[in-house]
Amino acid sequence: MQGDEVSHRRRSPTGVRVLYGWLVVLVACMVARLWLSGTDQPYLVVIAPYMIVSIATPILILVGTIRHRPPHLAGWLILAAAQLLYAVGDGMSVFDDWLGDYLEPTPADVVYFVYYALAVTAILIFIRRRAPGWDLPSGVDALIVACSAGLLTWVYLVNPLTSDSELPLAAKLTESAYPVLDLMLLILAIRLVMGAGTRGPVLYLLISSLILMFGADLLYAVLGVVTGEAASAAWLDAVWMASLGLLAMAALHPGIRTFDQRTATAVPDASPGRLVLLAIAVLMAPAVQMIEHLRGEDLSVPLASASCAIMFLLVLARMAGLITTQRQAAVTDGLTGLRTRRAFEETLAVECRRASRNGYEAGLLIIDVDHFKRVNDTYGHPAGDRILREVADRLAGNARAGSVVGRYGGEEFVVLAPHTSPAALRAFAERIRTAVAGLPVRADDDMLLAVTVSVGAATGTDPEELLRVADAALYEAKAAGRNRSVMATS
Repeated sequence: MQGDEVSHRRRSPTGVRVLYGWLVVLVACMVARLWLSGTDQPYLVVIAPYMIVSIATPILILVGTIRHRPPHLAGWLILAAAQLLYAVGDGMSVFDDWLGDYLEPTPADVVYFVYYALAVTAILIFIRRRAPGWDLPSGVDALIVACSAGLLTWVYLVNPLTSDSELPLAAKLTESAYPVLDLMLLILAIRLVMGAGTRGPVLYLLISSLILMFGADLLYAVLGVVTGEAASAAWLDAVWMASLGLLAMAALHPGIRTFDQRTATAVPDASPGRLVLLAIAVLMAPAVQMIEHLRGEDLSVPLASASCAIMFLLVLARMAGLITTQRQAAVTDGLTGLRTRRAFEETLAVECRRASRNGYEAGLLIIDVDHFKRVNDTYGHPAGDRILREVADRLAGNARAGSVVGRYGGEEFVVLAPHTSPAALRAFAERIRTAVAGLPVRADDDMLLAVTVSVGAATGTDPEELLRVADAALYEAKAAGRNRSVMATS
């Protein structure tokens, strides 16, 4: 372990030099591209700085992936393959521009379309790794923003391009495909940043790269609509170069080792920034309708109505999700996923009333992790949290059908066993105790600890009396030496 740490320290300065060295090269190429545009140099010389960045990007993504070896390689390797195709497409486009006029679609367009497919696949892999279960609330948020962005894309890009009667159908379809594909990447970028997962430089570099790429492609398309010609401004190439450079920096950063790990802290479900973004997205449809009306070009009523209806339904789904999340948070312990103390006591009261009414008894176990304070003091609170989560998993995994498991506070857990007898509850308590003590618990990546619990058990129909008697039985178990279960005699 110590050898690995020393080796990592030795590699770190080199990694920093590579990262900052690439930044210097990137800035130099951007400056050279802007400067050469004002000279009389041949076209291939003028465009050479852009091509250096384009070709270097997939190489550096591969270098960063091999160097830092993230736990899951698939997303980064597919991203490297996508950027390789992007560089090939750039080379083919440069060749077409050098020869003169060309009519879309060209072979370069086909290569670019495959690039989009691979880039989307890579980002989907990142999303899936960072948020198992797809994190539905963030997905709904991304759909709301996507619906608004899709309306803007259609009104101001796709529709003007497809309505140009001088363009052949194939050229119209090709030019219209790029805004749609860029929108798809933007949706995934929004989904990536809104979802769960670790924050850090790699995420921000990746998102910044996708946003710059979308912005540059959007400006390219807008200039094409306004001027009727393909835009090839040097400053536009500089924006594309910045996007590619940031993508390479993301892969070169050592943070890719933990990029696809899900964070233990959930992303705020309704932060002010997120609510502002969703409000802007929802208001975009009526705003576009008003703008088009003032211009004397009324927006298609079916299009506007459909956009508003879809976003309204998505907002309703989002509100329903928020209410569900809040209800779940109110009854679920954040660390262990078990019932909270308040929720458990409410359930206990309901079950005791039912038991009293129907003439049977409810069973209660109070479980305490032995010497837990010693674990926190010796190994730290992160190790203590791991032990609590593992104990909670073992309790839930060994609970009887219909039982309710909760965290009562600190290292103390409770289990409600409806409709049970003292003999059955005694056997259940012993099964819980042996399940916890049967295997050591991983306190960290390199340490296993033996963990035991003491269990107090009681049956009855009065919730307050049940808690008192079970707690007394727990005290007896601890006083007798811990790692044992005691059944209350009355």
